[in-house]
Amino acid sequence: MKKAIFIAIIATAFIAGFPSSRAAAAEQQDENGGILTAQIPENGSDIAWGQAVAVVDKPIEEVLPIVRDYANYVKFMPHFTKSKVLAQRGSRAMVYMEVSVAKGAFTLWGQLDLAEHPENGDSRVVEARLMQGNLDAFSATWTLTPVDGGARTRVDFKIYVDPDIPLPSSVFSHQNEKAAGTTLRALRTRLFEVPQGST
Repeated sequence: MKKAIFIAIIATAFIAGFPSSRAAAAEQQDENGGILTAQIPENGSDIAWGQAVAVVDKPIEEVLPIVRDYANYVKFMPHFTKSKVLAQRGSRAMVYMEVSVAKGAFTLWGQLDLAEHPENGDSRVVEARLMQGNLDAFSATWTLTPVDGGARTRVDFKIYVDPDIPLPSSVFSHQNEKAAGTTLRALRTRLFEVPQGST
């Protein structure tokens, strides 16, 4: 009985986050300030990736250090309540993170392997994958590409979360898309809050 009540509370909190109409969805898109979001199918899963893409008015040399500043994710990433680097060597790190979801009704935690991987051309890619935690799956990818002669950076962020909660897959697909948009918006805000060279 207690488990059923708990699931009902989480379901209500998740569903409350849905836009109630097309107009509300459009307003939410406007709030993203030019950030384009989408859902990308994942092979073998009914849950889709969330994707957000935007061009920020900073060179890649200023964007990449913020993306790699894993210990400070808790200071600017939406819903993060903890981010602690357990071990780090170069651009690769083992990081423990906690994220509050469903309006605080549930906390997701995970030990993540984050690393920068080589990419063809001028792009830089930082990937996160779940090592252990209380969710079925978590993956995220930042792809940074210099544009306008290096004066600005195209940021492509993708996230896939399956939190192991018995709700329709469409709920989590929507949440992944929403999380991608809010994360990219948080990064853009952080870029203009942190003085160059302070990270």
